[in-house]
Amino acid sequence: KLEALTIQSSDGDETVAAAATPLAQSGDSETARLVAELQTARDQTSALERRVRKYEDILGDACVVSDTGSLVLDEQAKSNELVAKQKRVDDLTLQCEGLRKTSEMMERELQIICESFSKLEEQNTSKVWDLSQKEQSIARVVAEKCKYEEKFIGLNKDREAQKMANQSLRHQSAKQLEHIKAIEERDRALNHQVALVSSEAQQATQAWQTAQSQLQTAQQRTVELEDQNRALEEKVRLATAALNERTERVGALEHEKRRVEEARDLAELRVGEAEKITDHTGLAKLCADYKALLKCPTCQTNFKSHVLLRCMHVFCKQCIDSRIETRQRKCPSCSEPFGAKDVRQIYL
Repeated sequence: KLEALTIQSSDGDETVAAAATPLAQSGDSETARLVAELQTARDQTSALERRVRKYEDILGDACVVSDTGSLVLDEQAKSNELVAKQKRVDDLTLQCEGLRKTSEMMERELQIICESFSKLEEQNTSKVWDLSQKEQSIARVVAEKCKYEEKFIGLNKDREAQKMANQSLRHQSAKQLEHIKAIEERDRALNHQVALVSSEAQQATQAWQTAQSQLQTAQQRTVELEDQNRALEEKVRLATAALNERTERVGALEHEKRRVEEARDLAELRVGEAEKITDHTGLAKLCADYKALLKCPTCQTNFKSHVLLRCMHVFCKQCIDSRIETRQRKCPSCSEPFGAKDVRQIYL
């Protein structure tokens, strides 16, 4: 029963357990023996099943197990299987041949691709070389551009400096023009002053000639007076020539004026002495005129002692100081503006 149960059951566990349950009740010793035999049969059955599955895997459906447990080979099935396997082998051979041809074609294509790749690599190398040369040329061009930009910036700076210089020159030119205009105005004023001085000198010459004609009556002092008159006449002539030439300007004019005034003072002294000798009215009037020339034209009291360099008019110190203190710094005769530095003392 145990063997039948074992052969009929492929799983083994449930059948053995079902058969072992009523047997275990009959006795413990027999039960243990049966369980041991059952376990051994189970192990053998598992080994046989593994062997059968192995044979089936190898032989396929051609392997048949007999009632005694031996393997029986089906020749027809085996031949059919061999034909199928041969067919499969032929198919695999054709596939292998196709794969070989495909492999050869792929090798040729791979060779062509390698050649193309080498050519492309050479072209790429040449392109890279050309590109490096282009980059070098671009770098040189950029460097030249930087140099030109620096030159352009320098030229712009030079142009700005030139503009500033031109502006400064224009400004200086404008100042020089203003200075030239001021000089021309001063020249015109000097011309006017020279004309006035010339007229005064002419008047003085005429007055001197009149005094000379009047003094000719006083022969007692002829020698000394004639010498002095000739010296005065020579000085007046020199002063007139210097004023006509207009070359010595202010310094020479002041010097000559001082000389004329000194001669005038001397003449006045002589006239005073002549008044003591004679009582002619003409001589007294001439002396009064000479005194009026020596008096300040503003106050008519003090003698002339200071000159204005801007216009060369002569006044007393008190009148000029009052003008400076009251800030009326204009010449009383010609209204020419002057400053404290334009005042100089003269010595008669």
